[in-house]
Amino acid sequence: MKSIINFILDWIWQLPQNLIGVIYGGLIEKTKPIKTPYEDCVIRYKYTKNSVTLGKFVYICVSNRNKDFSIKHEHGHVIQSKILGPLYLLVIGLPSIIWAWLHKKIAPNKSYYWFYTEAWANKLSNI
Repeated sequence: MKSIINFILDWIWQLPQNLIGVIYGGLIEKTKPIKTPYEDCVIRYKYTKNSVTLGKFVYICVSNRNKDFSIKHEHGHVIQSKILGPLYLLVIGLPSIIWAWLHKKIAPNKSYYWFYTEAWANKLSNI
């Protein structure tokens, strides 16, 4: 019964972001799996600039100096995806991408993790 509920949560409730996560994973080069305590998601290192979470698929930037923090933070986004389902891309994904691009220009004195999408992910991950 638990596996049926997990399937529904992963592939029906979170369908848009999980599909994009699978496609994104196929488009980026050279990823490798990361062993973590989180069984509810797939975490891989990637060789691009930023980390990203799309549903249950997490891609962590290899050059990131604080990988443990990043893994916990990105797992917070996985939890957000489970909570918001199909609204995740509009409520978290798009604002988070825009914030990542513009935060140094529009709020240079604020931490990246000050923004609601990032602060909530940290709270959900007990950071």
